[in-house]
Amino acid sequence: MVTIEEIAKLSKCSVSTVSKALNGYTDISEKTRKRVLKIAKELGYVPNATAQSLVRKRSNTLGVVYEVEYGLMNLFFSSILEAFRREAMQRGYDILLLSNNTENGMDYLKHCRSKNVGGVLVVSAGSDAEAIQRLVESEIAVIRLDPEIDVNNSIYSDSYYSIRNACRYLYDTGHRKIAFIQGDKQNFIGATRLRGYLDFIKEKNLQPFFHEPINNTSYSMEEGYETMKEIIRFYGLPDGVVASSDLMAIGAMKYIQELGYSVPDHVSIIGFDNLQLCEVVTPKLSSISQDYNLIGRKACEMLLDKIENNEQDLDPVVVDTKLIIRESVKNRL
Repeated sequence: MVTIEEIAKLSKCSVSTVSKALNGYTDISEKTRKRVLKIAKELGYVPNATAQSLVRKRSNTLGVVYEVEYGLMNLFFSSILEAFRREAMQRGYDILLLSNNTENGMDYLKHCRSKNVGGVLVVSAGSDAEAIQRLVESEIAVIRLDPEIDVNNSIYSDSYYSIRNACRYLYDTGHRKIAFIQGDKQNFIGATRLRGYLDFIKEKNLQPFFHEPINNTSYSMEEGYETMKEIIRFYGLPDGVVASSDLMAIGAMKYIQELGYSVPDHVSIIGFDNLQLCEVVTPKLSSISQDYNLIGRKACEMLLDKIENNEQDLDPVVVDTKLIIRESVKNRL
């Protein structure tokens, strides 16, 4: 079995430095940490999880709240979780998916304590707001992705700017009947995207193509399809559409094409997320690109900062987006 003493000798570092590198401490240089981890990997070093847990007074396990309905079926969340997992693995941590089993009384918090979890990333909370709040108010470090409300210790993309930028692009290319397919208006991210659209429409003195009674919570193709149907029924055919997700944009595209109209000849469409799916649909979908790798890595860094440096309240991290134009948008000028 390879020991940290052997790694220390080959890396020309002290045993203490090697231990810090292997355990993800941040008070050593990144160059040193990478050198130590590279040598450890080459030697096939396997850390003793029990020993690490005793030293840290916590396990090298990070919990993830990732509900099936809102998480595992969502390609956006899946992409971010993969980036988070890779970063955690490089820092010597394992991932544990947490459940909230009310039947046996094992909620998120009890599950974390039973497994001695060091910290938790809340990827998608589903309908368990009270269980999440108990977790947040506990001694366990928590970072939220796309939070339900605007809070510290969270990370999310700049939804307001993203939607305004997409609407502005359509406007600058000659579109005037710009529709919006909203997400969940009851949470912070969904409400922020809707506000971005309505503020732009008001700024340009345009008619809103937005069906207010609908609240889309799963950001699915089915919701995009049905919302597009209602928008056309109430307002007629728009010449441009911005959707709160790529899947909703694809659903809207399907309905428009079923009516016999062409995307983008009659209607231009922009989605949100820039999933790989955008490249395989016909026409290829324009989309607001979120940086999955950056969000996943940064979420892991924030969580480990709270765990290892005992940071209490980290300011929200807002990540920039980029508008990717493909075949689904036509210049009407």
